[in-house]
Amino acid sequence: MNVGFFGIQYSFGLQQSAVNPIYDMLGAMPDEIPILNLAGPMTGLLIQPIIGALSDNTWSPKYGRRKPFFFIGALICSITLFFYPFSSSLWMAAGLLWVLDAANNTAMEPYRALIADKLPDEQYSTGFLTQSFFTGLGITLANVSLFVFQKYISGTWGSLPYWVYASFFLGTVCSIGSVLWSISKTDEIPPSPDELAALKERTKGMPHPAIQFFLSILTTLFAYLVFFVLLIPAMFSKGLLHKVLQMTKENKTTRVLFAQNIEIIESIMVMPSVMWKLALIYLFQWYALFCYWQNAAKSIAQSVWNTSPTADPKLFEEAVGWTGLVNGWYNVVTFLSAFFLAGMARKFGPKKVHFLCLILAGIGLLIFPNLENKYALFIPMTGFGIAWASMMGVPYLLVVNEIPKERYGVYMGVINMMIVIPMILQTLTFGFISKTFLNNDPGLAIIFGGVLLLIAAVATLNIKENKKVITDVSGLSAGH
Repeated sequence: MNVGFFGIQYSFGLQQSAVNPIYDMLGAMPDEIPILNLAGPMTGLLIQPIIGALSDNTWSPKYGRRKPFFFIGALICSITLFFYPFSSSLWMAAGLLWVLDAANNTAMEPYRALIADKLPDEQYSTGFLTQSFFTGLGITLANVSLFVFQKYISGTWGSLPYWVYASFFLGTVCSIGSVLWSISKTDEIPPSPDELAALKERTKGMPHPAIQFFLSILTTLFAYLVFFVLLIPAMFSKGLLHKVLQMTKENKTTRVLFAQNIEIIESIMVMPSVMWKLALIYLFQWYALFCYWQNAAKSIAQSVWNTSPTADPKLFEEAVGWTGLVNGWYNVVTFLSAFFLAGMARKFGPKKVHFLCLILAGIGLLIFPNLENKYALFIPMTGFGIAWASMMGVPYLLVVNEIPKERYGVYMGVINMMIVIPMILQTLTFGFISKTFLNNDPGLAIIFGGVLLLIAAVATLNIKENKKVITDVSGLSAGH
């Protein structure tokens, strides 16, 4: 059932380690890199909640509920991965990244829901843990393939070296191949007659899911815009937001158009205080991670090989391959340390565990750009990998008992918004910061990220733990 997640995560691994070096090879300036990465967080913000809601309200006796969505997502992902290395210009590569991210998010959201659909409660941990295993395996293989292919495949075609083509072509096969395997081996559980009747009632009079999808994207952007515009006047007019929401609910047309967005905005307005504190942690944490992912290859090229994408393209290719190996290593550490962190959270509490993990990651990024020995890079990345394991699950333990059970799903979506909004902020602001204050130096960019992680660690101490906190992190995971 979870094999298909391997192919989806291989694609995400390529995005982490290969896309930004490709931008560099196509001539992107360092301060242009952040805005070129806007695709990931924007599609995560818009696509995942919509696809999740659409798949909840879908059932086909022939194709099932979730499988049509992750098949379509994987198919588009494979096609995009195949064409991506043929990018002849910077903006062609950026445009294809938007398509690739949208496809990945289309496949990933229903895949997570499939676990809850198929498994009994007592098997949730095993199901999600297996999914985490394939996540680590897919991202690790993507990173290792960059290193291996760069070592053994030489030559250039068009704007990019042959080994880039090889990694993306392998991703093409992995994405659709692994998902087809899961589809062929996994039957979905059909809804009961009562559930089917309720589903038909909910979707009565609604247009085709494809029309709903595009309509939802348009209304989501409008709903977010109205919400943010009203925030300032709402400070001076008590109850303004509640009045607007109530008016939207009472109008039949707007209630249909904005149903999902009404639920999301209403949940944010009554969000427990601990989630606002988590949002502050995530602001610094995820901003910092984007700083690392965008600058890792250039930083390694600068500190180890004393070169840059323009100074010596061949040496830079070697640095990109080594970056893949380094990133693959921290993902291996992530998987191996997850069980250990679960025990630590149970013994000492998730707040202390996440605090220490963020300290490890922050110190690691402060050290990273100053290492001239390529093998020494694995030392700070070991700490970073442990912290990445914590980021994937431990923060959920800080808030899960404060969330009303009847709104568990929508608050998981809100937490995902907390992840992607700092990423969007980074893509819009860091280009200016890099050019104006950091002299477009990739090493300083990573040090800047390290400082932000240390600030996030301090912000973690502001959270008050619920003593009844759940300590099974295997069933909780994050992603854009």
